[in-house]
Amino acid sequence: MSIEALKLVPLFSSLDENDLKKIAAVVKEKTCPANTYLFREGDRGDTFYVIKKGGVEVLKKDGDKEKCVAAISATDKNNFFGELALVEGAPRNASVKTATETSLFYIDKTDFDMLLRLNSFIALSIMQVLTKRIREEGGKGPQGVQTEAPKTPEKLGKFLVVFSPKGGSGKSVFAANMASGLSKMAGAKVLLIDQDLQFGDQAFMLGLPAKKTIAELVEGPTNNFDVIKEFLIEHKTGFFLLPAPKRPEQSETINSTHLRSIIETVRKHFDYIILDTHSLFQDLTIHAMDMADLVFLLFYPVMTNIKSMVLCLQVIGNLKYAPEKLKIVLNREGANLSTPKQAIQEALKRPIDFIIRDDFPHIIQLVENKLTVFEQTDDSSLKEDFTVIVESVSGKPLSSKKSTGIFKSIKSLFGS
Repeated sequence: MSIEALKLVPLFSSLDENDLKKIAAVVKEKTCPANTYLFREGDRGDTFYVIKKGGVEVLKKDGDKEKCVAAISATDKNNFFGELALVEGAPRNASVKTATETSLFYIDKTDFDMLLRLNSFIALSIMQVLTKRIREEGGKGPQGVQTEAPKTPEKLGKFLVVFSPKGGSGKSVFAANMASGLSKMAGAKVLLIDQDLQFGDQAFMLGLPAKKTIAELVEGPTNNFDVIKEFLIEHKTGFFLLPAPKRPEQSETINSTHLRSIIETVRKHFDYIILDTHSLFQDLTIHAMDMADLVFLLFYPVMTNIKSMVLCLQVIGNLKYAPEKLKIVLNREGANLSTPKQAIQEALKRPIDFIIRDDFPHIIQLVENKLTVFEQTDDSSLKEDFTVIVESVSGKPLSSKKSTGIFKSIKSLFGS
């Protein structure tokens, strides 16, 4: 497939010529006679197609028969289909067969996955197009065909994503302490999911025995809460943890379809679900952000972290999230040689939402003892700052009358 032809495919239109060359290297071509099934409804999705010549019919089951619900031809603007197979490998939601003799370009998921591992920018660009298309179609299938009947709204727990564009910024400690605070202080039902799939260490950091992990969970049904709860470990402050895989290679078995199914299921049983992500913009991370109610972006007040956060906000800006969905968290504020808050806000071109003051020795002590700040009885700046965050998320006043320092922190945060 030529680079010029790839430019005409909306999924790849935002990529530069060098990236298009990499995609062209994994594209194959075939010609099929009329009435050839390319795949059937329910098949595992593993191939993306672009029609070069001819056309196909999109078929949905209607009782014992199939009904044609859409047609796609080579001359259509969107002359491609099966794009979610590249990212999710999800079961096909319709059958597709050729209407006439048809020539097709196609990409296998195995080849595409290898390409994405080598170039995360390609993955990000494609995910931006896909998430935009999914939002615009509102859960519809090929060519705008509704795949499910509208569901009755039900009360669901809030989904919170914790992300840092730079590793070592305190992301996992932040996620664990927020889970502990929401559970112990706000009395909420909380689930913490460790989605740092290769090197997640929430279970180790919290001193919890991870006999079963998300890697074993996805081997079976991920939409049955009775099954999922067998993989959860309860922390002494009351929240539950779904651990990351024990071995890095197990991360390959978990995709965004699994994540979406797990999140949609557990939201019916918890008040808050907190996702501790890895520090890479890949399909799992972007799918999670797209589903989230709030996304917490964490960084240190040093130049390399600030630069990464500026780039991070530019990337996330392309996803067109509502401004209130993003919460900027400045960790270790006031640390030695750190950049002042005002200068950081000018660089980010937006205000910082939450501050965690520098108390590195205290954090190290907590991690070494496998504790969260809400397991300690003594007041500290760290506990005050996390309490402010928990109060904001839960909407509950949690500060005791004796802890005047907490009230001062809240007042300074909101400028009152």
